[in-house]
Amino acid sequence: MMNHTPLYWLLDLEAYDYDIGVLKDAEISGRILILSHQLWSILREDKVYSILIGPGYFRGIAESGNRRIEIKEYLSALMFDPTILRYDEPIPLVDVIKPEVIDPLGATKKEEIMTIISNLVVEKGNILAEDPVASVKARGTIPRTAHYTDVMKKIQVSHISGVQRARFILGGTNRPLYGPLVEWYNKRRYANFERPKIMSLPFTCFAQASDIEILSDWMIVEKAGMGGIGAEAFRSEYEQVLANITKNEESYIFEL
Repeated sequence: MMNHTPLYWLLDLEAYDYDIGVLKDAEISGRILILSHQLWSILREDKVYSILIGPGYFRGIAESGNRRIEIKEYLSALMFDPTILRYDEPIPLVDVIKPEVIDPLGATKKEEIMTIISNLVVEKGNILAEDPVASVKARGTIPRTAHYTDVMKKIQVSHISGVQRARFILGGTNRPLYGPLVEWYNKRRYANFERPKIMSLPFTCFAQASDIEILSDWMIVEKAGMGGIGAEAFRSEYEQVLANITKNEESYIFEL
């Protein structure tokens, strides 16, 4: 069963020989924040890539020779090959091994767990303590021994709600990513699928939604048999993400 709750995905990424217009062979690195129902697989002929589909924002640095340029791009999708490794690390160029994934609709919940609580006890007299911490015996007084006793108890652990977690993570160090995304959403600029770009790492460029070479003929594997191929399939999924965000706007879009 598919997850119809859009999730915030925070991912680090790198790319090489990237075309950003003013630089054709740049090395780029940065961070992306994107809303997507899930990590999708797309298939075209013998190629299989991964894609996150939904409103997003990328911020990073492009370097070529002694030129260094800051990149800021509003996105509708992130397409990448999860099997390509970094040159110096055995993980993909897009770090899907340990992404930060946030569900703003996640409810507060309580969990009951069993735990061992150690109590420090001080007793008078000649006692047999299994693991004494200290013993004190002054002249003419009853000896005292300090030791720990272990007690098994049930305790309740409360988990914070998804909205609270989202506010903490997105409104803190990730504010430079979240702020622009919220601004574009509030101005309804994400409403047009053609306006933001698709960050396509396999094709090393920021592509327009109208780019047939990059978007045509792809099938979303998890939606096989549900209709829609290529750009139209991406558009349909993108609009569904937006619709679900709008339906629960107070959980996804908040003032910083």
